[in-house]
Amino acid sequence: MSPEDLCRNAELRPFIPAVKELQNRMAGIEQHQLHFGLELADAYQTEEQLFHDLLTQEIFTLQVNNERNEYWDILTEPFNRFMARSTDLTFAAKHNTPQRLQAICQWLIQLCDWSQSGFSNITRH
Repeated sequence: MSPEDLCRNAELRPFIPAVKELQNRMAGIEQHQLHFGLELADAYQTEEQLFHDLLTQEIFTLQVNNERNEYWDILTEPFNRFMARSTDLTFAAKHNTPQRLQAICQWLIQLCDWSQSGFSNITRH
C-alpha cells in the first residue's frame, strides 16, 4: 500500500506522513539487506491494523553498525546519511527493550498528521 492509496480511507490519512518518513529513513538499505524494505499490506480497514504493521516492521529489529562502532538509529537519521559516512556495515538482529518499543511507538505517532489532512510533508525528529 502506497501513501497515495492511504488517501482513499479518511481514517488512514493521518498515517501518510509517517509512511513517507519511514520510506525516506529506510531508503538505500535494500541495496544491502533486501528483506528490510518497508512492508505494508495491500489494504487496511482500520488505523489499528496499519499502526500495528508500521510498529512491527523488521527494520526496527535490525542493528546496523559501521567500522567506527557507530550504529544507525532510524529514529534520528536516514540510512543514506549513515551510509555516507560508513565504508563497512555490519547487520545484526537485536531485541528491542520495552523502552525502545515505546520510543518507536511515540515517534510514529508524532509523525502522523492528526489534523487528518494527510498531506503534511514535514520531517520530524
